[in-house]
Amino acid sequence: MNANNQAMKKIFLILFAGCLLSNSAYAQDPEFSQSYAIPLYLNPAFTGTGTAQRVGMNFRDQWPNIPGTFTDYSVSYDRNIIDSADGIGILANRDIAGQAALTTTNISLLYAHQFHVKSFTLSIGVQGTFHQKTVDWSKLTFGSMIDPTRGFVYNTNEAPPRTSIAVPDFSAGLLGYGKHYFVGFAMDHLTQPDESFVTGSSPLPLKYTVNAGGMIEVGNFVLSPTILYVRQQDMVLKEFDGYIITKHITGGIGYRYNDAMIFRLGYSSKLFRIGYSYDYTVSALTNNTGGTHEASLAILLHYKSAKLKKVSGINIPAF
Repeated sequence: MNANNQAMKKIFLILFAGCLLSNSAYAQDPEFSQSYAIPLYLNPAFTGTGTAQRVGMNFRDQWPNIPGTFTDYSVSYDRNIIDSADGIGILANRDIAGQAALTTTNISLLYAHQFHVKSFTLSIGVQGTFHQKTVDWSKLTFGSMIDPTRGFVYNTNEAPPRTSIAVPDFSAGLLGYGKHYFVGFAMDHLTQPDESFVTGSSPLPLKYTVNAGGMIEVGNFVLSPTILYVRQQDMVLKEFDGYIITKHITGGIGYRYNDAMIFRLGYSSKLFRIGYSYDYTVSALTNNTGGTHEASLAILLHYKSAKLKKVSGINIPAF
């Protein structure tokens, strides 16, 4: 590791520690570039809307050239209850920041019910989550550890009242779709649970998510324009994407406002889907981040029952 990276690591950890100690610091949820490869994370109303049972695995490595940034893992499963309009699912996420100094783990149970009006389906989903956050203070650095000439040579007296927080969390969402379009709205952290490690409170801010898109058939392929809007406290994400979909291959390019260009490529078969995406940073951090890499794998388990499902499978981009 060169001197610049070492300095960057120290700066990151000092800022990171300062946020942890601040009573007014607010957390923000990680966001995945392959939104539709992890639909349960996007909106609980997606639960059970696939044409098969879905087992999903997702990995995201954000800014690998900056030591101690963010790595995210996700595993999910959802299905329709045969001969009903109900879907159930489970979703587990882990976010690792600061070279494992701060770890957030979420385990969620999801339920959705679909209502049908001719060719239109309205899905209403709810989500209950076990939310845990832990901090390893031995991996943090503080200003009191700095000697003006020798650098980080002192031990710190900083010590938190606790190193782990576990609270319940709840989310809900709506999703409307037909054969050629979809639109959704979700609210996360409805009870704004307190995740402060120190005296005072640090409520997890409400997160609002809006997504929409269409599927336009052009000869032997499909064009799919989509939009995504997310607001959480002072963080606002605006993303515009376009996909081209063939029988087995999906390609896409997107733009996340004031942040990154997103390039996607995936392969689909009857039994599985696999995808890769790369975020090319276009903000002031362009020369330092190394972008963001994301990979996804979905295994499709088709229903054995001869009965027709009462849920129409949603038509969305695979990645």
